[in-house]
Amino acid sequence: MDNYSVNIDQQLLKAYLNADYCIVKPSLKLKVGEVSRDLDVFLMDNNAFYWAFITAWNPHTQILKEEENEKRHLALMQTLFEGRYTFCEGYGESQDDRWPFEKSLMILDITKSDAMRLGRRFGQNAILYGALKSPAELVWLEGLNN
Repeated sequence: MDNYSVNIDQQLLKAYLNADYCIVKPSLKLKVGEVSRDLDVFLMDNNAFYWAFITAWNPHTQILKEEENEKRHLALMQTLFEGRYTFCEGYGESQDDRWPFEKSLMILDITKSDAMRLGRRFGQNAILYGALKSPAELVWLEGLNN
């Protein structure tokens, strides 16, 4: 079952796996399990080898008011500024419109463990993570201690 725990809600997992993860500038669309040649060019242009796609919106699948989500997004940005990370704006969106648009950030050259910690800090079930010339990986955080 693709390395995902049987405790994961299968409908929620399917939503994550089928979502579009988009970067605003440069304009890129990422999909779980796919390699993006355009992303690879962007990474090489920025001398980056790893990346994470993280949101602070709607923690633990609880839909919040837009104002609260915006505050959380700004707090994520502030955390990245303080950590001196390079990042760009993005968003995640459901293919079937059953889940709302969520502002997100593409973070360059962050380790997987740091990205997981950041995702947990902002109450996320999962993050997207990848490396140069590798497929985008959905990393499930909920209930994991690593």
